Amino acid sequence: MEELKQVTAKDTIKIDPLFFEQKDNTTIAWLASAGFLINSQGTIILIDPVLMTKAEDDEISEAGLKLKIPYPIKATEVPKVDYVLYSHPDNDHLGEDTAVVLAKLNPTFIGPHTVFNKLSYLGVNPNNIITCRTYDTIEIGDIKIEITSADHPWQLSDPKTKGKPFRKEDCCGFIITTIDGRYYFPGDTRLMEEHLYIKDIDVLALDVSLDNYHLKDGAVVLANHLQNALLIPVHYGTYSAPGKAAHAGDPNDVLSKVDNSERRSRILAPGEPLIMKNKKEVIRK
Repeated sequence: MEELKQVTAKDTIKIDPLFFEQKDNTTIAWLASAGFLINSQGTIILIDPVLMTKAEDDEISEAGLKLKIPYPIKATEVPKVDYVLYSHPDNDHLGEDTAVVLAKLNPTFIGPHTVFNKLSYLGVNPNNIITCRTYDTIEIGDIKIEITSADHPWQLSDPKTKGKPFRKEDCCGFIITTIDGRYYFPGDTRLMEEHLYIKDIDVLALDVSLDNYHLKDGAVVLANHLQNALLIPVHYGTYSAPGKAAHAGDPNDVLSKVDNSERRSRILAPGEPLIMKNKKEVIRK
């Protein structure tokens, strides 16, 4: 049996309210686990945010997992959000408490029908939810969101206790194109042939977890296919979950097999910004 290697992410950097102000660039911050925060020229987008902890224990995520590092911002501290994107409804991607808090800011939620069902159950106004399908394109001002395929039937590991597996259209990924670049967030997925038709990506959120229903070995294939993309490792280092492959893994184990990883890899701390302008990274002094 493969040994599950758990590492801890870099020390969290608190996200300042200034992050949400008008900018002349696109700034991306990893929120730990699989979450991201984007400010594109003043438009605020959250992807798979899980940002709340248990009321009785601040070290336990709302997903029920013990935190190795704190989140860089809590949902209650988010001053504004325009769009919230969910790749699928698992509780380590669609945090229920987070969604309820964010709904008070009146964003537009975007996700597949499984996400619509869960948000509606939580009391989110259905009129504020856009249900997407693979290959859909959603345009919001100067920003384009392309919906990509995902293959994540993790329930097959034990269908008797975990229920029916996710099928096609139950999960998705997102390519977000802004004035400043093109960014790919695959969500939880095994590598699919159609992923290898994607091109011209400037930043890739690279899943480095050890779970068989994630990219796993396909992470190297996808990273090498998107040979010019900067690589932000995700889905690791956040939760103390021994024995759970989805939360195990080490970015360096994957990046060591990736072409030109010394130039391309960006192992961010939760909350650390990556700034893009005119399709190039802005190096902060």
